[in-house]
Amino acid sequence: MNANTETLAASFREDGFVLVSDFLSQAEVVELDRQLERYIVEIVPTVAPEHVFYESGRSGAIKHLSVPDQYDNYFKELLERPATLELIAASVGDDVEPVASEVFYKPAQVGTAAPYHQDNAYLHLEPAAGAVVWIALDDTTVANGAVHFAKGSHRLGDLSHFETGVGLFSKGLSPTSDLSTCPEVPALLQRGDASIHHFLCAHRSGPNQTAQRRRGVVLNYKSVNATVNEARAAAHRKYVDGLKPQD
Repeated sequence: MNANTETLAASFREDGFVLVSDFLSQAEVVELDRQLERYIVEIVPTVAPEHVFYESGRSGAIKHLSVPDQYDNYFKELLERPATLELIAASVGDDVEPVASEVFYKPAQVGTAAPYHQDNAYLHLEPAAGAVVWIALDDTTVANGAVHFAKGSHRLGDLSHFETGVGLFSKGLSPTSDLSTCPEVPALLQRGDASIHHFLCAHRSGPNQTAQRRRGVVLNYKSVNATVNEARAAAHRKYVDGLKPQD
């Protein structure tokens, strides 16, 4: 492990997140951009309906792509990138394995906010040992909907969430959850930078109020020793299946 990896891992363990400059080289980010556009044109029309969300209805501006690694070898290889696996293992302090990839969009002017939440409210892992890599495909600012992290909130454990009734962000942090000791830090990233956060680090993002889109490619990893609480997962699936479908 090189010194930079250990420094980043130490910051992750202390704060629950870490910002990484030049996570991808410029050549890598150009290729990621190209592959994503190809995926949208060639693959998205063929994916299961639950694996693509739009800002409104079933067409128009894309809001979220689920599990592109299940449909396309480029994204599968990105998820299995050795340098990423090494950094996440050092951060989590255990051997890790990929969970899934995603792409989050905030289209210009219409990209909506995401409420405070912990990712383990969706993953149901015990222990909640793992991390999320969020790679910026566009420069991120407060105005265009940067992710905000509650520093140190990973130390609070699994917090209570409520059911929002919204398809993609179906759970939000309960108003009774106290983040007063966890200062909020926006992840202001340049194209090719990344943030890495713990499954228990509470975070949110604002709307996109600018004329520029804001895209993030997400890679999820868990400890090999983390297992799914099947009862929690089944209850969540039942709730999500009962939500009103998109128009």
